[in-house]
Amino acid sequence: MSSLLIVGAGGHGRVVADAAISTGLWDTVAFLDDRAQPRLLDFEVVGALADLEHVALRFDAVALGVGDNRARWALYTRCMQAKRAPAAIAHASAAVSPYARIGPGTVVFAQAVVNPGAVLGAACIVNSAASVDHDCNLGDAVHVSPGANLAGNVSVGARSWIGIGACVRQGITIGADVIVGAGSVVVSDVAQAVTVFGVPAKVRK
Repeated sequence: MSSLLIVGAGGHGRVVADAAISTGLWDTVAFLDDRAQPRLLDFEVVGALADLEHVALRFDAVALGVGDNRARWALYTRCMQAKRAPAAIAHASAAVSPYARIGPGTVVFAQAVVNPGAVLGAACIVNSAASVDHDCNLGDAVHVSPGANLAGNVSVGARSWIGIGACVRQGITIGADVIVGAGSVVVSDVAQAVTVFGVPAKVRK
């Protein structure tokens, strides 16, 4: 039997569990979370986040179940320091090209698409029904929200968040620590550490 520990038992963690179960790779799934929940989705909460380094040793693999980019990256760093590289997971219904590269701790959810030549860094999220087209490059801890679409050759910097239903035109470069608002259409490059939204997307204070 193979066991998986998911760090984070909120809504995002439950979706990670669903993706993991769909693969058939793990027979046993459990959660770590600071909230006192004895069981979740028929699986146990076996400790708090502070217990990560100790509890992780009892499992064959670890997955990241936290949606917030910075918090997820901090947990990824802790896992790596404990020599427990988080698993990359793709839901059974996701279409992930064998010619794409998926970093450790990255999760691709149901009905999402990752096309040939795409490179996804560590601890990324490609959420439900999102698409990352050919030759895109996602930095570490990027979150592409449900239904968002990145056309070919898009580059997204570390920890950036592409909001639900947003679209990014081919060849665009988005800097690190950017927020792209829900439903936005990005048609020009975006500097780092700004928030953009609208059609077309513009920097907002």
